[in-house]
Amino acid sequence: MSAFGRLVANRWAFAPVALLGATVAIATATVMSAVVGHPLGMEPAYDAKAASWDAERMQRAANDRLRWVVTPEIDSAGVRRTLVVRIEDKHAARIEHASVVVECIPNRAAESRANATLVEIEPGVYRGEFTSPIGGQWEFRVRVDRDGEVYTDSFRRFLTGAAAAAKGGSRG
Repeated sequence: MSAFGRLVANRWAFAPVALLGATVAIATATVMSAVVGHPLGMEPAYDAKAASWDAERMQRAANDRLRWVVTPEIDSAGVRRTLVVRIEDKHAARIEHASVVVECIPNRAAESRANATLVEIEPGVYRGEFTSPIGGQWEFRVRVDRDGEVYTDSFRRFLTGAAAAAKGGSRG
């Protein structure tokens, strides 16, 4: 029997090799379709943030001591988003004359984050704008600085995309 004849006779010995090869090809195609063209949206300077865990813990203690309340309202008109935030202390007294910055992060495209600096439009009420056509779940990280006291908070809201906002708008 020739070498080719033995190969044909033992063809089932190649079945595990073919199955393993197909598994690797399918896994590679799956990973590539999930990653290519979709940035991973990593947290900027995450290593520095992790290294400064004590500062994060101290900020949480300051937040617990201050017990301020951030009440957000978000309006969307196409790609223009308006963010209005009311800030009160634990006795419902409004926090006036503060510097308020909000980091706006779309969860599905975290690399497209935007910062909004809010200005006081009435006592304890701050307003700012940012632009983004991205819809879906958003995380908003608020930093309030008044007279050397810093308060941080975060909240999540669902915002419609630009095309859907043009049809009906979103209010969060």
